[in-house]
Amino acid sequence: MKSNFLKLVLPAFAILLAVGLAFATEDRAVFQDGHYYDTAEQEWRSIPAEGCGETGNTLCKHLGYQLYSMPSFGSTPLRKNVP
Repeated sequence: MKSNFLKLVLPAFAILLAVGLAFATEDRAVFQDGHYYDTAEQEWRSIPAEGCGETGNTLCKHLGYQLYSMPSFGSTPLRKNVP
């Protein structure tokens, strides 16, 4: 009796647990760092570039400086979609 009960309940419990955990995930925003060359200090600076990525219709800027994906002028300029 105990064996039959476990054969029925254990797989059912595993399926319910798997379905429950599948919906327990949460989308997290991934923030990209933006890099700009500060001409006054003559060095690269990094800031969180929220909403900026490698595609879009408008260039991302901080304090008038163009943001790049890496601290190099040869890297991809960051962009964002602005309606």
